[in-house]
Amino acid sequence: MKKRIYLSSPTMHGLEMKYIQEAFDTNWVAPLGKNVDEWCKVL
Repeated sequence: MKKRIYLSSPTMHGLEMKYIQEAFDTNWVAPLGKNVDEWCKVL
């Protein structure tokens, strides 16, 4: 049986806009970078 990954609509209640702006400012608009690396550490 294949595992499913359930997705939901994004919300902007915290620091999301800050991180999005940081990604653009540092040119890390790709499937990698500091924020992705940090996020993967918590998994």
